[in-house]
Amino acid sequence: MTLLSIRDLRTQFMTEGGLVRAVDGISLSVGAGETVAVVGESGCGKSVTALSILRLIASPPGRIAGGTIEFEGLDLLSMPEKAMRRIRGKKIAMVFQEPQTSLNPVFTVGFQVAEPLLLHEKISRRAGRARAIELLRRVGIADPESRVDDYPHQLSGGMKQRAMIAMALACKPSLLIADEPTTALDVTVQSQILALLKDLQRDIGMSVLLITHDLGIVAEVADRVAVMYAGRIVETADVRALFASPRHPYTVGLFDSLPRVGEIRARLRAIPGQVPDPAAFPEGCRFHPRCPLAIDRCRSEVPLLREISPGHASACHRAEEVKR
Repeated sequence: MTLLSIRDLRTQFMTEGGLVRAVDGISLSVGAGETVAVVGESGCGKSVTALSILRLIASPPGRIAGGTIEFEGLDLLSMPEKAMRRIRGKKIAMVFQEPQTSLNPVFTVGFQVAEPLLLHEKISRRAGRARAIELLRRVGIADPESRVDDYPHQLSGGMKQRAMIAMALACKPSLLIADEPTTALDVTVQSQILALLKDLQRDIGMSVLLITHDLGIVAEVADRVAVMYAGRIVETADVRALFASPRHPYTVGLFDSLPRVGEIRARLRAIPGQVPDPAAFPEGCRFHPRCPLAIDRCRSEVPLLREISPGHASACHRAEEVKR
């Protein structure tokens, strides 16, 4: 069953440098209980997609210029703001990229974890505090009875991220959007956070939309993957199919840039060129200036996302020739 369905979503920003098409016609779905990862370089539109789902795009300068976002059969883009506020934090929750800036420094961690419950379930502050302690314990924070009264600056980076997850899961959402949930955490804490998300997903039965640039994380937790480049999705596939046989040159470039066992001293292979200016995308395929397979057709004709094999789609004119 499809929980979230995005069709032809376009989110734009008016800047001094011109119109920025941050998200430019993407389509994506998330099934019940499924983990879908959206992967790509910084600036490709991943986080803007997440914020668009929750209608948190600041206007001005931004606006959702077109497309549809359906959640549990409801059209989120046409929904009144009052109704949308009942969805945020209860049905759809989000773990933001930087916990140190997402947590409010003037309120205790316990109050912030309990706030969604106070808002959506109308429980008392005493009951909210008790639930906050329970949630902090569930996400692996030691001595939650004491930590519930701490302020964010008293927590480590990993504990702040756990508190953010506790806040997001307070109302047992159907969909959790995790935007780079392990950024700036050391490798050990990253592993703990990912294991925690998997355990909680299994317990609650929620779906996860994971925003990341880390293919290692994708391999560990995702069921399906959507690769984004310059505001568009260029490849979608089951995680095993993508890792076994990527069908877009950009995806191959991402894999090639990863360090390899036994090549510790070797230089990492970067994708040549630069990410295009979002206010002045090139004609045709947006990846063609950096692509080793580019031909004249790529410079003039936009490649459509098409199915190469069952469940595996690529927006490349030469997808069948792509090899890792």
